[in-house]
Amino acid sequence: MTTELAPSPAISRLSTVIADLDRAFVDPRAVLVHVDIRGLRAINRIADAAEGDRVIAAVDDVLRRWSGRNGHAARLWSNEFVAIKPIDHTQMAVDEATDLRDRLATLQYRSSLGENPVSVSIGVQVIAQGLDWAEALRVVGEASQQSKLRGLNQIVIHNGDGPRRVKGPASAAAVTEFRRLLANGRLALHPQPIMDIHHAEPRLRKAEFLLRMEKKGVHMPVPAGTIETLEYFGLVSELDRFSSHYILDWLADNRSALDRLHSVSINLSARSIVDGRLMDDLLREVRNAQLPPGKLCFEITETAAIENLEVAADVIKTFRAVGCGFSLDDFGSGLCSFGYLQSLPVDEVKIDGCFIKEVAQAGASREIVRAIHQVAHATGKRTVAEFVDDPRKLAALREIGVDYAQGWLFYPTVTPEKFLELLALRD
Repeated sequence: MTTELAPSPAISRLSTVIADLDRAFVDPRAVLVHVDIRGLRAINRIADAAEGDRVIAAVDDVLRRWSGRNGHAARLWSNEFVAIKPIDHTQMAVDEATDLRDRLATLQYRSSLGENPVSVSIGVQVIAQGLDWAEALRVVGEASQQSKLRGLNQIVIHNGDGPRRVKGPASAAAVTEFRRLLANGRLALHPQPIMDIHHAEPRLRKAEFLLRMEKKGVHMPVPAGTIETLEYFGLVSELDRFSSHYILDWLADNRSALDRLHSVSINLSARSIVDGRLMDDLLREVRNAQLPPGKLCFEITETAAIENLEVAADVIKTFRAVGCGFSLDDFGSGLCSFGYLQSLPVDEVKIDGCFIKEVAQAGASREIVRAIHQVAHATGKRTVAEFVDDPRKLAALREIGVDYAQGWLFYPTVTPEKFLELLALRD
């Protein structure tokens, strides 16, 4: 018998917003916008929370005036808003979004530095009757994320070809299934070995622990889109708490294995990095574990680190002070400036698999990998290549001088028990 879990406040809020939008949408078509206030945390920091609240109220007022009597505007959560406005034809969508952007760009906030402009990112989609609201909000949210990558006060219009979409819909069902698996003890972390490739025979020296679920006695990845959905609803801290507890328990039970390993790693999400309570709890647990220095490593994606640069740098410094390492995952996927490698005190850089795919061939991918490796080493960081599945790729990585490699050429993800067997055999 399983315990029914009440919907989270985030899911309840989304359901309310969808119901309100659906009631308001009576015209044949409308423009749907997703607005993200940029740098709201910075506004709260250099001004104060009251000024941040005033900005939120001002943005809400602009959206309600823009959407008009026949539209609807609502705050999703924190710095994110959605609104709809009826339009006669699809060509009006760009003009209406531009008008909204220009209205929002007139807003100012006050601080010790004087008057400062409010900046936003806007995603846009044209909608018609009969739409799936959850899907529409997911898509327009992705468009807003794409606009953030372009800079300040940018507008991205979703069309049939893009923007790039995450795997799987952001549905409450995915959250319910994740929580059911968690409550029933059917989630685990399984390590994928990472090899030191400096030697003639690659040596098992590290591992990345990845989320797996048990189904009919078989362990497999969770359904596509689960992690993205948890991030969308602001619930990914549930996963990161589970992962950190799991790895700390595993390390406590396998102290002897640590002598043969350089480190083991788990992933931290972007939302968890900026969750002060979660990071404080995790720091306390790491301290209590009294692990040998450098044995526990946290992986954060390049885009997560850059979007939250100041907070990420503080978190990394704090955890490194108690002996943890940090790896910058998927490096190159977000076109990160090499300059960030100096400001982010990470220990290693994981080169994104899209470059490893073509590294065996002489060309741009190999030279990009070479450049990443050289800059990483120049800033005192080790390099790891992901998705290595061919001896020719391994040869190219060795020629470049990359430190570690992981992928199916060596091992897939294995059970923790199998990993310990492999570790004993390799030595």
